[in-house]
Amino acid sequence: MSVFKIKEKRLTYQRQEKKTSLHCCVPQCANSSRYNSEISFHRFPVDPEVRAQWLIKIRRDNFSPTQNTRLCSRHFQTGDFVVTDGGQRRLNKGAVPSLFAWNDYTVPALRLNVWERRPRCPSPDLAASDSNSEMQVQIAPDHDYSVTPTTSVMADELANENEALKRRIQGLQNQLETLQLQSRFGLQRPAGSDEDVRFYTRFASYKHFQAFWQLVEPAVKTKMVQITSASASSTNSNEPTQLRATA
Repeated sequence: MSVFKIKEKRLTYQRQEKKTSLHCCVPQCANSSRYNSEISFHRFPVDPEVRAQWLIKIRRDNFSPTQNTRLCSRHFQTGDFVVTDGGQRRLNKGAVPSLFAWNDYTVPALRLNVWERRPRCPSPDLAASDSNSEMQVQIAPDHDYSVTPTTSVMADELANENEALKRRIQGLQNQLETLQLQSRFGLQRPAGSDEDVRFYTRFASYKHFQAFWQLVEPAVKTKMVQITSASASSTNSNEPTQLRATA
């Protein structure tokens, strides 16, 4: 009786559901559209890169698919499909088959590497040692990775102070040049050289010039003028230089 039952099972056929027949081209897969309407069949993609991935996955060397070549939906995961309003199952763009007889129609879970398998909560001693080591490490401030928002603000402030100091130095230099220009024509400058006195005043000596100055000083004291770069810069550049009488 047992032998007869075994033979009877071998002669059992699937019920035909469709007249047309589409067969899956994957090795060790005998699915056909004629006997199973729940399975959908899909053409090879047009994209050459995705097409090459399909051929690698189904393990068929030197195989050239045609327009009639199909893969059944059993070799794809649920997330690879989208169902249209008409109830048709379509593959998402870029979907690649991954379920086969040689992997028991399952996708192996991703194995964690050694670092990911390590416990995430370190012991208090290790945490304390890590914090101490981080505090002891000092990074040279001349590298790009050591620049923080605080140091950036300080750098801007120092740059502004530097510009202000430069302007201050330039102003002092201008004042120094003005004073030097004024002292160049002071009364005391040619005192040490009669030759300078003759060159600037036409007097024979400094004593002659000083005696002359003592005579005319009371009369011209109220009419002397001073032309300096400071008074010239305070006037409008479009107006002629004004001579200011001293009191």
